[in-house]
Formats: sequence, C-alpha cells, structure tokens
Amino acid sequence: MELPPPVTRGIMSVEEAVLKRRSVRSYSNKPLSLEDVSQLLWAAQGITDPTRGFRAAPSAGATYPLEVYVVVGENGVIGLEKGLYHYRPDKHIIEYVFEDDLLPVLSDAALGQSPIREAPISIVIAAVYERMTSRYGERV
Repeated sequence: MELPPPVTRGIMSVEEAVLKRRSVRSYSNKPLSLEDVSQLLWAAQGITDPTRGFRAAPSAGATYPLEVYVVVGENGVIGLEKGLYHYRPDKHIIEYVFEDDLLPVLSDAALGQSPIREAPISIVIAAVYERMTSRYGERV
C-alpha cells in the first residue's frame, strides 16, 4: 500500500519538540490516520536523499541494518486492516505481512505491558546484522 507523502516542514523547532516531549501511556480510542502512520514511518527510516539513499535515521557506513514494522490493532488506523506491516523506505510503502491483531501477543512479549495492548499501533524495529557484519566483520 502506497503511503501519503511525508511532511518535511514543521511548525516546531527541534529544541521546542525536545522541551515538550513526554511519554504517554494512556491512549484515546480514536484511530490514527494513514497520514499519521506515514509520517511516523518516514521519521523512523524514510529516505531523505533519494540520489544516495540516505535515510532519516543515521547508519554506520550507510548499511541501514534496521527494518521497521508496524503492528496495527483492531480499528487502529483508518483504512488499514489489523495486522503486521513491513515498511519499505525505498518506495515509501507498507506491505501486509500477517493478518491478525498482534498487539496482545506483543504486549505479552513485553512482560504484559498494557499500553502496548491498548495502543492503536506499535512500531517494531528489527535488525539484519549481516548488513553490518558484511562490511565491518563480526565484533566481539
């Protein structure tokens, strides 16, 4: 599924965002929009320089070992089915990987944290170590 383009100009400085940042563990029952999800995924790993393939998050040697997934709960995102999606930064799309509400399973894996179960989505970041070790070798 193609995602809406990210917004690349904000109305708040980085400094103000850092000053106002707070963790929230209580969520509204209102689903997220596809634009919200698009913006979050782009900020996590989106392409910022299409010519060189650079991304929003830095990476040693531009190896980009991180893969981003979004777990969508029942009625978590307007226009998306519940399930697991893989983010493809090269095309700014998400691919449907698994159909089911995995937030309860993810919550259990996180020692039963209820905010994970109650959130509309959870973003999961995994690493493909071979992308680093193929360039830098095994590290001990």
